[in-house]
Amino acid sequence: MAKNERKTRTKRAIFVVIALLLVAYLISSTYARYSTVGNANGKVDIAKWAVVMKADDGTTLNSTTQDITFKVQSNTEVVPGKIAPAVTAKAEIELDLTGTEVSVDFTPTISAYTPSTLPSADKITLTSAVEGTKDNKVGSSNYIPLVDNKAFTAENGKKKVTLTLTWANDDKNNANDTATGMLADGSRTITIPVTLTVQQHINT
Repeated sequence: MAKNERKTRTKRAIFVVIALLLVAYLISSTYARYSTVGNANGKVDIAKWAVVMKADDGTTLNSTTQDITFKVQSNTEVVPGKIAPAVTAKAEIELDLTGTEVSVDFTPTISAYTPSTLPSADKITLTSAVEGTKDNKVGSSNYIPLVDNKAFTAENGKKKVTLTLTWANDDKNNANDTATGMLADGSRTITIPVTLTVQQHINT
């Protein structure tokens, strides 16, 4: 009788051990399906920003307000040495993006100036055109994309930008218009403060 009880207990113990081993195996197998152990090394650097702007006389500019001198363009409808509505004035700057690793937007805006020496602010417009861009439309802002998704180089990163002032007619501002025309007599230039902004292009 004692022997049978010992055998029964032994069998039960063996059964419990086997059951525990089986449960442990199933748990570890299930866990392994939903867990991954791995090792990976990655590095992401901040894109380089290296923008330099220069006036046509070589003066280095920045993204704050600059006094830009515009050359009045000849117009057969206006006496030489004078400016009047419909006359344009142009200036060129160099935008050097060499080394820059992002696409950029270039935007010039007219800054505050004295109305007695220039046409009213709402009647003079400023546009820009960047040489060599894919979509070289004249506008207030220019998008300059990367070439082949690579950093700009000295060969493709130096852009000539033409700034153009256009003067619209304003019958309510004839006095100021006349004064401006007289100031330009002989000099053929107009100097106004312009804010030049270059920033990263965000593709939305």
